[in-house]
Amino acid sequence: MERVQQVLKARGVFWGRYGLYIYALIFGAVSIALTYSDLVFFGRGSIWGITTGESKLGGIVWASVIDPGIAATQYYKEFPLVNPLSDPAQMIVIGILLGGVIASLALGEFSLKHLPNTWMLIQALLGGFLLGYGSRLALGCNIGNFLSAWASAGLNAVSFTLGMIPGVFIGSKIFEKIFLFRAGPITTRSLAPPPNLKIPLTILAALLAVLLALYSQPRASLFLAFGIVFGVIGYLSKLCWATGLREIASPIWGSGKMLKAVLIAIAIYAIGVWILYIEGAPLSLALAKGAGQLQIFIGGVIFGIGMGIAGTCIFSSEWRAGSGSIYSMVVLASTILIGMPVLAYHYQWWKSILPQPLPNMSFYSIMGPLGILPTLAFLLILILIAHIAHRAYSRTG
Repeated sequence: MERVQQVLKARGVFWGRYGLYIYALIFGAVSIALTYSDLVFFGRGSIWGITTGESKLGGIVWASVIDPGIAATQYYKEFPLVNPLSDPAQMIVIGILLGGVIASLALGEFSLKHLPNTWMLIQALLGGFLLGYGSRLALGCNIGNFLSAWASAGLNAVSFTLGMIPGVFIGSKIFEKIFLFRAGPITTRSLAPPPNLKIPLTILAALLAVLLALYSQPRASLFLAFGIVFGVIGYLSKLCWATGLREIASPIWGSGKMLKAVLIAIAIYAIGVWILYIEGAPLSLALAKGAGQLQIFIGGVIFGIGMGIAGTCIFSSEWRAGSGSIYSMVVLASTILIGMPVLAYHYQWWKSILPQPLPNMSFYSIMGPLGILPTLAFLLILILIAHIAHRAYSRTG
């Protein structure tokens, strides 16, 4: 195992100068591969997301332990609680977690770490709650309402982004004022499995994935497999939307490199979806179906504040939790088990007070094949911002 790691490091596969960008390209390609596979095998052509599945997992736990009546809320009437083994939305979440486990074990890097002190625990609980609440109010997170929504040329991508970016700025400032010098791990030590157990544990995790696939419905198995791939890529690349977006909020948070990587992933995915669209393939675009743009915007603000406080996005909290980060486990638990169920109780109230303009709107429905142009324009603007962030970061260094 050590020899494998040395060879990979020498080749720059995981740690090379351009490795993050290569992984982002692969991430975008795998995203379109999932859509294409879903189209070929099941005739659906779905664009992937995370938080619908997370909210169902949280709802199942909540209904089992706290309140069975949550299943009767308006939210869970729209997103019914079903067996995870039959549900692609839930299995992709489990897959990303397993991907983080498998990748970290295979590289001999899995360990229980980042045990939070009191302030860090508050940070995780508060940030995770806002991530869960905001994402389900908006019916999407940094994957469904950002990566996949921009790839779908959805108007919801614009609304969510306009809310999320200032939200990240606010959340980052809250973090700097309250948590930056108070929150931290209790110890820098970590608890890793004995070296002689690393390979057996890796095999055990892989066998668990195989068993889940065998006992799942075929389409759920497909999403599980792709979820594992996403989790592996996430762990190897350290790809994180929160990191990239915080680079916009302040130059102290990064060089713009992560933001560029996020944009590469979106660009590859968007081009793949565009090709399928002009070929006339039946696609289920990521449009936060049923939510108006004001609801998506407000959810984006809340979600962005959560990202800024927690310092992690929905996707990265999953693969980080899988690799043993206790802090990320707390963030994820707060997201799934607190924020999302609480939103379910409030969902009907939000729907009743908010006007719901322009739901289910894609630029493809307005502009035809030219609908990709708003996505490309957005990416160009963000590339310029990333360049500015890089220059600002260089000056701070």
